[in-house]
Amino acid sequence: MVSPDKDRSPQSGAVRPGNIEVSASNNVQALRPGDVVISADLAHRPVRAMDLAGTAAALGAVAAHLVPDPAAAGQAILDAILRLCGCGSAGLSLRDVEADTLVWSRVAGRLADQAGLRFPPDGDAQRHCVETGETILVSRPFAGLADEAGAPLLEGLFTPVRDTAGRVLGVLWAIHHDVTARFDAEDARILQQFAGLFVLALKGSGNAAPEPGAKPARAAHRTPPALADANPFIRKLHGFVPLTSADRERLQRLTDEAVAVPARIDLIREGDRPGGVFLMLEGMACRYRRVGPDRRQITAYLLPGDVCDLDVALLSRMDHTIMTLTDSRVARLDRTTVLDLIRSHPNIAAALRKTTLVDEATLREWLVGLGSRGPLQRVAHLFCELQARFEVVGLAGPRGFPLPQSQSDLADATALSGVHVTRAIQDLTGRGLVALADGMLLIRDPGGLRALAGFGGDYLHLEDRHPRG
Repeated sequence: MVSPDKDRSPQSGAVRPGNIEVSASNNVQALRPGDVVISADLAHRPVRAMDLAGTAAALGAVAAHLVPDPAAAGQAILDAILRLCGCGSAGLSLRDVEADTLVWSRVAGRLADQAGLRFPPDGDAQRHCVETGETILVSRPFAGLADEAGAPLLEGLFTPVRDTAGRVLGVLWAIHHDVTARFDAEDARILQQFAGLFVLALKGSGNAAPEPGAKPARAAHRTPPALADANPFIRKLHGFVPLTSADRERLQRLTDEAVAVPARIDLIREGDRPGGVFLMLEGMACRYRRVGPDRRQITAYLLPGDVCDLDVALLSRMDHTIMTLTDSRVARLDRTTVLDLIRSHPNIAAALRKTTLVDEATLREWLVGLGSRGPLQRVAHLFCELQARFEVVGLAGPRGFPLPQSQSDLADATALSGVHVTRAIQDLTGRGLVALADGMLLIRDPGGLRALAGFGGDYLHLEDRHPRG
């Protein structure tokens, strides 16, 4: 039950940047978490339908800014929350561990002019969200700011913002000022979805470096061999050219900066100005070109360990789009970092050059397939290729690999209709060559599948790879 206003305990005072005290009349009052957390109400409220068109448009607007202008991407996220949740204010609070405060880093809506407020370590709703690591619904949050907002702060929805190591960097929140408005489970989903994108925006703008709680200088360390072996990027490069321990440590530090990106997000779009190189650590992505208003052609699948266009920084505009197909972890390397790798680590430079040559050879093989193979052979050949590529980074066994793509994704990669892809998979299954189970493609007859597809795999240059060690 929510306690009456007289039961609220005031905070010691919110502080603006520069530690300038806010006047007593503007003190932020904290509510005790046990009195205000009403998250259980979400389970009993009617849930509105997902606004697919609105969500897609919002994600597209955010993705368009992530590389060229990460700060604008952060603002686009807050604007999207205001629209999709129908709330009056939204914001991002970041942890300042040294000062033991939470700072309103970005704010949009009726509370926008309050950006920069610092909240001391008393038990307010933000702190409760950080400590529990859960999405919470709160009644009358930030009650002391009602006068500043010009309207009551009636309900607040809070979700943690995490880095890829699972550490809570801060809180993404939304506030209703309207007495008739209520948050529901769909609002919670929206907030959670955009929390992951905010991490990417923070990384791109440099506002998350160092992360809250990080020490000013990173202590020297050595990457354990087991950790390096599990890193798909290191594993892939080391397979082409033996890497020194210094090479591995450098790559591990770079990939430690990877962030979570939801599925179906354009990392960069055709026509955008390149702002760096994307590196896949988990999940799948693709390169594609639009063919008219309603069709696209996928020109490459990007798997863990793949670099998305190493030389793209030399171009003034992107000539294709890169999109995640599944929930992914992606690192972004700026041009300076790439040049430093090439100049200071010759083994890494040689391995990166070989990966580029393999990418070019793979594209040539895809062109040959589109021109000379029938539907069944195209699908079979693609399955053989994905099996080999997943094996290189340790993500496939001898008889199977993850196949999270939709049939429309497969159709766009093979220049077939969805019907043709469905028939091809059914044919391959009926012949006892493959089986689909729980998001995995099981290869029951590897030799038979390769023979049907005419797959040799020479364009992948697997013979150039040396044993790991």
